Amino acid sequence: MNLKINISKTAEENLDAVLNFIEARWSKKSKEMFLVKFQKAISIISMNPEIFPKSSINKKYRKCVVTKQSSLLYSFGSNEIRIHSIFDTRQDPNKIKKDIK
Repeated sequence: MNLKINISKTAEENLDAVLNFIEARWSKKSKEMFLVKFQKAISIISMNPEIFPKSSINKKYRKCVVTKQSSLLYSFGSNEIRIHSIFDTRQDPNKIKKDIK
């Protein structure tokens, strides 16, 4: 299938924040390992966008667990996949809801 990936501004900001946190808290190598897992998740989604379950936060999004501490929310149509948010799974669910509106 391999649909085009479109990352929202919010998701870009979320990703930057996650990467900065990982590098500051652990190491550049940990940051690079996260990026590899993130890119693998995007690749899986682009090949089969229905593979991940619908989000409990909002049924129009699907949730992909990137690591046990982070997930992403996405939706898809016939031409593209849109990444809406990337978040730390330990954060307040109300903040996540606010980020994806």
